[in-house]
Amino acid sequence: MKQKNKMLLSELSLLLVALLWGGGFIVVKNSLNSISPHWLLAVRFGLAALLMLLCFGKHLKKANPRTVLSGITAGGLVYLGFLTQTVGAQHTTAGKNAILTASYVVFVPFVYWLLKRKKPSGVQVLSAFLCFAGVALLLYKKDMNLSDINKGDLYTLLCGLFFAMHIAFVGVAAKKHDALALATLQMLSCAAIALTVAFTGGSPMPKMMSMETGLSMLYLGVLSTFFAYLMQTIAQKYAQPTHVSILLSLECLFGCVFSVIIYKDVFTPLMWFGTALAFIAVVVSSRAGDGFAET
Repeated sequence: MKQKNKMLLSELSLLLVALLWGGGFIVVKNSLNSISPHWLLAVRFGLAALLMLLCFGKHLKKANPRTVLSGITAGGLVYLGFLTQTVGAQHTTAGKNAILTASYVVFVPFVYWLLKRKKPSGVQVLSAFLCFAGVALLLYKKDMNLSDINKGDLYTLLCGLFFAMHIAFVGVAAKKHDALALATLQMLSCAAIALTVAFTGGSPMPKMMSMETGLSMLYLGVLSTFFAYLMQTIAQKYAQPTHVSILLSLECLFGCVFSVIIYKDVFTPLMWFGTALAFIAVVVSSRAGDGFAET
């Protein structure tokens, strides 16, 4: 397959990943009514890791010590990103959870700078200010003080930083290692961390899941995690980090739309303006980033 066709197929795959992740915000928000964040992550990543091992375990034979280390690092970053995002979802709306998560796109050039010593452009620096101005408007309330800031929003912003670190790291690692071996090790590592924390973190193990919760776990484990992260890891072998960022950032648009439709989330005009600023920053940052991407 020609390189151009591989890049197009990769971009279409990443668009599907964004759609699945956008739906995931709604599923997570709904599931937290009946399962704790730690056990949600344990079931989600445990199921995904089992599928990865069954389908692609043979690729682990291609893993050298550096591949194993990269997989463990990527898995740790995935876990930290999803832990802060899931805890954040408990305390904020699905729509804001989706929008604030997308801040990772603005963080990516700066994290990539640390990894590859290639400075972000002036436009990317400007986009960072636009993004945080948008976030400030999203969080703003009349006569508010620091104690009024929703901790769910802060957790979600922190998850954006972890996801940026993950995207930048995998963007480098996927070009050096077998993609399926890396993806399998990443998921196994993430599942191991999630299960360890769930069993030792004090959250009670769910005794029984309803049919709705069970279906939600299947969506999150199979589609939103196993399939989506497999597609992301493979696609990043052929796509530049900034192209990956802008396509995956569409998850915030899908998540916001789903949240307004399903949960009837109410956005004030100021919040819509903040959302627009943040999304413009995401697009500008990604479009301006082609110059630093590894080739």
